[in-house]
Amino acid sequence: MYSLDEIQKPIERELQRFSEYFTSALENEQPEIQEIINYILKTQGKRMRPLFLLLTAALHGEINHKSYVAATLIELMHTASLVHDDIVDEAYQRRNRWSVNALWRSKKAVLIGDYILARGIRTAVDNELYDIIREISFVIEDMSKGELIQADASLSLDISRDEYFEIIRCKTASLLSACSSSGARSTGASPEAVECMRQFGNLLGLAFQIKDDLLDYNQIDRIGKPVLNDIKERKMTLPLIEALECATEPEKEKVRTWLREADDDRSAARKVYEFVVRNGGLQKAATIMEQQEREALRILETYPASPYKEALIKYADYILNRKK
Repeated sequence: MYSLDEIQKPIERELQRFSEYFTSALENEQPEIQEIINYILKTQGKRMRPLFLLLTAALHGEINHKSYVAATLIELMHTASLVHDDIVDEAYQRRNRWSVNALWRSKKAVLIGDYILARGIRTAVDNELYDIIREISFVIEDMSKGELIQADASLSLDISRDEYFEIIRCKTASLLSACSSSGARSTGASPEAVECMRQFGNLLGLAFQIKDDLLDYNQIDRIGKPVLNDIKERKMTLPLIEALECATEPEKEKVRTWLREADDDRSAARKVYEFVVRNGGLQKAATIMEQQEREALRILETYPASPYKEALIKYADYILNRKK
């Protein structure tokens, strides 16, 4: 598997400049607000989305001011969504650190998430990036829609493969799709190239989420047992959907019963896990994930060789082979 350092190498200086844009967009004169912002900045992840946007920008032309502003808006929106997700999920840790709502309670966490999103939109408005704002408005709509559909699915415990793909398109793929299309758009790429990159990001986003679903089955706790968070939260993810595909109706009802008990009963969660493994759910999901990646890479085949194209190929490989 390629490392992030290898993937970032062609645009190292540009990523540093983006980091400066991003930090300055969050500066605030109120010490109480800045304290929370500083904490969030310390817990920032790998910034995979700005990296993706800037690489697709470089693939089509020169990374410029518009590219940096677009990457800043998207990362601010993503950061705000993570703060809000932790509130909805009542999660008190993120990346082994306390979440914002754990330290400052839900009321402040909601407001700081709103504040971060507003700063992103204001940054884009100040720079007249109205096309990017429009793009992001669709993403926010899709992400909310995806969460609502998934919430309903966790109650009914009945979801088709097509419904699952609509959920992950909304929740995950729409954002990566916006990254790649906005990257191309920021350099003045043709409408055809922008649409091409939109599809490229969508396919990688689908693969990214399926990989997350697979990782949940492979994460092991300190005493060597699967963590199974998705099962405990009654999420109908692809490995389970594929395993249920060939099950009889009595078997499906048995699995639904285990799912309803999974949050309180570790043995019930374990039974669902064993059912998925026994019925080939993990292998089938992995095969579908690899198919999404192949389709994405076919889009890149139309581009001439360059360090940026090579980095995007490595980016796709990283998505499929990451361990967390």
